[in-house]
Amino acid sequence: MKANRLERGSLKKTLAVGAVIIGASTLLFQGLIQAVTAAEFKKTDTIPTSYANFTAASSQAAQNSLPAGYKKANYTVGTIDLEYYRNQTPTSKDMTKEAAAEIGAQALWQVFDLNLEGQVIQMGYGQATESLPRSTWSGDVYIGGKLAYTFFLDSVTGELFGLARSRTLDKQVSLAFDPVLAKNPQEYVELARKLAEKNNVVHSPIKTVEYNSQGYSNNDPDITMYVTGENGELATMSFSRYDKALLGIGYSTPTKHALEFSEKQMQRLQEKVKELEKSAPPAENETPFLRSIELD
Repeated sequence: MKANRLERGSLKKTLAVGAVIIGASTLLFQGLIQAVTAAEFKKTDTIPTSYANFTAASSQAAQNSLPAGYKKANYTVGTIDLEYYRNQTPTSKDMTKEAAAEIGAQALWQVFDLNLEGQVIQMGYGQATESLPRSTWSGDVYIGGKLAYTFFLDSVTGELFGLARSRTLDKQVSLAFDPVLAKNPQEYVELARKLAEKNNVVHSPIKTVEYNSQGYSNNDPDITMYVTGENGELATMSFSRYDKALLGIGYSTPTKHALEFSEKQMQRLQEKVKELEKSAPPAENETPFLRSIELD
């Protein structure tokens, strides 16, 4: 069980990389990560669900049209066995987990060409969080006993928020930051543009594709790119630096909410630092030291 949690955390990290802007701040938390982390510390905040601003501006409030060529597989819908999800109950406004699972199944088929015949989609309901004020359904697919794919979407509208795949390479490769690639990520810029257009990631012609960050999941090094549409949507796409395979997509709504959350956290941090400096200014010639700061 512990191993499964670790694997799940790793895959959620991939989704978070896709949905959260890492370069802007070290205090970024994607909604699911925040919620699950809060559960680990046995504290759950109640955040009102909000559909203002981003939803109104988005052209993809519900992505429920059937992909061309898609045929529903004979899969089973189960439940994610984590305390966080067990303690949260969908409301009458939320779609059923079966309906949410089918939206995720279509997305996984379309983006990753995943055949779910005979597989189990484990679903978990999550309430709105500070970083993502929208309730969600999360879906996990284990293949060969390992968490291999995951997705999450708006539990009311069905809007897809993100999806990702996780894998462990059969060889050891460098996970180190690649400064050369950071300066010249052109091959990934072109790859992201190509796949973003193919999968209609920003629901409009693409305006820009830019480098975001590097990281890794399991032993698979990755790189994440920003994709901006002419309609203003902002998404992230993550690729393996080993073989350029697509690992995840974070769509516009959670990405923009994460940016807003990041900016608020940075502002709170700056205010906290000023308070500390005012209450306990460093003595003259005192050696600077690191201090942990807790935000309210």
